[in-house]
Amino acid sequence: MRKKIKAIIFDLDGTLLDVPDGDFFDRLLVESLMEIGCELPSREQRDRLWDSGKDYQKILKSWGVRNLKDFWEVFDRRDLEARQRLIDTKEIKPYDDITALADLAEEYSLGIVTNTPVKLALLELDAFDLAKYFYSIVALGTVDQKNAKPEAYGILKCVKKLNSTPKESLVVGDKDTDIIAGARAGTFTAVIIRSGIKTTVKADFVINNLHELIEILK
Repeated sequence: MRKKIKAIIFDLDGTLLDVPDGDFFDRLLVESLMEIGCELPSREQRDRLWDSGKDYQKILKSWGVRNLKDFWEVFDRRDLEARQRLIDTKEIKPYDDITALADLAEEYSLGIVTNTPVKLALLELDAFDLAKYFYSIVALGTVDQKNAKPEAYGILKCVKKLNSTPKESLVVGDKDTDIIAGARAGTFTAVIIRSGIKTTVKADFVINNLHELIEILK
């Protein structure tokens, strides 16, 4: 396997960083919709937004969001405030197996593709001194929301920045959107099992911690 893989592309939240619970983003969504005066859709409808890809505009408009720019400004402000608070209280923190990055970075080009806006992604990476491991950080939230995972765009952009090809790259994530994005881009995929996250899409590899990647890639 090692001869085939040149680049490893990671998701951020839930894969490298432990975010408190699965309701974190839903609470932000609810608070943001309430702030701009929209009636709340059902939880099932709200969950669809994160898997919507290019359909996100249609979904938000169906909820009564008239100005998408205003909505994302509210959401991102609340998101930034919440993440900073949770970093300060150590409720957002790296998973213990993050130490594997140092070994992986010695042999592979590492990148990140996240649906988090760039300002928030850099806040987290800088807080835990992780940016040094990555040659490419592609943050799709807000500015490039139409291309957010599960679209392949961000993965392909990162692959190019890492001077690799899809067939020489591995995408590692904890959610279906990560695996779908990797599959659409033509990369190998690995789902990492984190507590509370259930995936339904089959990946090429299933791992329980990042250290297992070292063995898989041999």
